[in-house]
Amino acid sequence: MSKYGVLLIENSIGLSGSAISLCTLATNLDDRNYLATIAFSRVEQLAYFEKNFSRSIQAAVIRCQESLKTTWWGKVADRWAARIPSVFGRAIHGVISLLDLAFVIVPYVARLYRYARGKKIDLIHHNNGFDVAAILLACLMRLPIVAYQRGAEWNSPMVRFFSRLVKCYVANSERTKLDLLAIGVPPHKIVVIFPPIDLSRFNWAIEPSSQRQEFRIKESDRCFGIVGTLLEWKGHRVFLKAAARVMQVLPDARAFIIGGAPDGSTSYEAELRSMAQSLGISERVVFTGFREDIPQLIQTQQVIVHTSLTPEPFGRVLTEAMAMKKPVVASKAGGPLEIIEDGVSGFLVEPGDEAQLAERILMLLTDLRLALGMGERGYQEVKRRFSVESHVPQVEAVYSAALGLSRGA
Repeated sequence: MSKYGVLLIENSIGLSGSAISLCTLATNLDDRNYLATIAFSRVEQLAYFEKNFSRSIQAAVIRCQESLKTTWWGKVADRWAARIPSVFGRAIHGVISLLDLAFVIVPYVARLYRYARGKKIDLIHHNNGFDVAAILLACLMRLPIVAYQRGAEWNSPMVRFFSRLVKCYVANSERTKLDLLAIGVPPHKIVVIFPPIDLSRFNWAIEPSSQRQEFRIKESDRCFGIVGTLLEWKGHRVFLKAAARVMQVLPDARAFIIGGAPDGSTSYEAELRSMAQSLGISERVVFTGFREDIPQLIQTQQVIVHTSLTPEPFGRVLTEAMAMKKPVVASKAGGPLEIIEDGVSGFLVEPGDEAQLAERILMLLTDLRLALGMGERGYQEVKRRFSVESHVPQVEAVYSAALGLSRGA
């Protein structure tokens, strides 16, 4: 039986959960049926793949220029468009979109086409949801395209038009499925498949001795942390306010902010450092910056905290922590509602409520039996619902449907 070639395209802002999920999927596809080829958009994504995954899969970096809407003049034009009458405002947005198409999207499609041409490609899997470039590539190569949707899309005429050309959407949560339905994607085109967690990498028995030494963590230290990209909507300010409350009760506790800004900027981190200083806890707050050793750093913590103010489409770090038997406290909105059973496999708190957040952190830091029990139940939940063994066959079934194959093919 011949293999079907799948081009997996990762076009995200950096080494994020989506890139890690793609690497996990690509290396666990049944190689008797599928031949994976990967197009990353960032050097750090390819470096991570080559460092952590030994399977021989062809992968390369195919860069995509940032949207013109992110330039200084694009932002100015966007502000002007919001202030003037709707017809003219839409015209300005239309002009920027056309310039984006000509100078950003089409050149990116050309680079992808040159990379894919000559390779055995039967299906395109875009790993970051709706993407005009990936859809145009699929049309150019006359191939079906599957889009793994990880959040909401703009509800615009252009999005509605191009979304019809996608063969199937894989939503990372029921919350994301609702967002797809809102832009007119038919229900029969949407399958909910949770992102995979590699239990061999996020292993609860992993040894973090070098990380403990680096950050001078003693066995008696009570550490809790937030893991993720430094973006304001992730709620780091709420985390720091809750940390201050925790440290009033537990002066020996330490708080970790694990992650860096996606664009390498330092302004938000500087603001958070200043806030920690004003709260009087700066000496007990650790900023790790961008790290690749996330499993080891999670292992150094007694509690993992999630504080997103905007509903998270999924919340991968929660399943990573649960895989390592760490109790979690998360915002009660979006994806975490589908991951955590409140009071059983973790705690859910109202977004922005630092008092409730601090209370739950303290419960877990001071009650070892509660923390161990919650960590074990979370681990069992991850094994059952979020493992690679559960994820990959579901995605392969989507591939088979997109290719017009029988389920057994």
